[in-house]
Amino acid sequence: MRFSLSTLVICIMATAAVADDVNFGLMSSEKSRLQQESTYKPAEAEETVLNMPDTEFTSGCAIWHDESPFRDILWGWRKELEHYSEAFKAKKEVSPDVRRLFDVNHSNREEVCMEHADVKPLEQYSNTMVEQSILTPPALRGRELPEAVHPTIPNDKHNLMEQFFPSTRQLSYLPDTGFMEPLLPPLRHPDMCDGGPPNLGNLDYQIVDYGHICRNALHKHSRTVFIDMGATYNFEDDTINQNSPALRVIESYRKYGIHFDHIYAYEAMQWDVERVYKTIPKHMQQSLHWINMPVSGIDGDDKNPFTMLKNQFEKDDFVVVKLDIDTPSVERPLFQQMLKDPKLHELVDVFYFEHHVKLDELQPFWGTHDSGLTEGTIHESLDLFHWLRSAGVAAHYWI
Repeated sequence: MRFSLSTLVICIMATAAVADDVNFGLMSSEKSRLQQESTYKPAEAEETVLNMPDTEFTSGCAIWHDESPFRDILWGWRKELEHYSEAFKAKKEVSPDVRRLFDVNHSNREEVCMEHADVKPLEQYSNTMVEQSILTPPALRGRELPEAVHPTIPNDKHNLMEQFFPSTRQLSYLPDTGFMEPLLPPLRHPDMCDGGPPNLGNLDYQIVDYGHICRNALHKHSRTVFIDMGATYNFEDDTINQNSPALRVIESYRKYGIHFDHIYAYEAMQWDVERVYKTIPKHMQQSLHWINMPVSGIDGDDKNPFTMLKNQFEKDDFVVVKLDIDTPSVERPLFQQMLKDPKLHELVDVFYFEHHVKLDELQPFWGTHDSGLTEGTIHESLDLFHWLRSAGVAAHYWI
């Protein structure tokens, strides 16, 4: 059964006069133009939240608790997300670097990506998923279907929507990076709303379409880059912290055949370099560029990582950026640059950012709403991340 949010929610398109300092200098006309031209296809759930009449809400969990047909759809999606997470974690071995497996003319791309980069459903529920699935329009598939295939036959069995989210169909989509989780409160895993602090570090809400990236964003000549602004791994002893969010994400890409050639790790706190290299996995040691100094938020500054990125890398390279330095005076201009710079939209494929806004459930960790440590509303943050996706960047909330 397919659920339609359009029959449940009256979409109220309200144009609010929000100050430039909250909207990071983005003009309404600029955002409207880009979204009209964009190839980004947001999930209906994402659009529903963005179109809610109350744009000042501060609870990230209300939509998961307040009884409504919308909540029922979200909980259905949450169940499908559990299935996806189980399948994602079931793969233990690391796939070889898919670029090294591509033929010179990429003629074997499909076979390589299918074997090494696709997240495969677990057998106990795969048949049920296929039976429930409704075919996604070919435009959303990430690769063209043969014209002879009847449009009701789900021959594209490696599509994340078909495999894992066939009932609610609540995934957003970009042509280069594929399907991704809808942008929703509480800006991290919804289990936080029930399990509290133990679930604050849960990354399972993030959906990265590795198979689609393999087919559409990677080339044999592509360089792979991970820029980590706020690189805290484990510097208290000589062991590797397997729970480090950045290490977990890097390992996730690697597990599905995307190995990073360059890892630029920026950290303001001074650490012994020998210890740094002892506390990261061996596969990172040759790729790591350890830059033990504060980053600059000034556009064009040599200490601004985006300056290096724009000078050294090209559109065909695959670039992931993580911004989490917990210094608003620096984070803010970097996020603003990410939002407004067309060159960065062209270079950056995936962007992770922990946006500190007025979120009730995180006041114990981020500070009270009147502390000055947070700025903006949940709705404004969702709108900005939605705008960044509309610019072609797969933006995800960080923890």
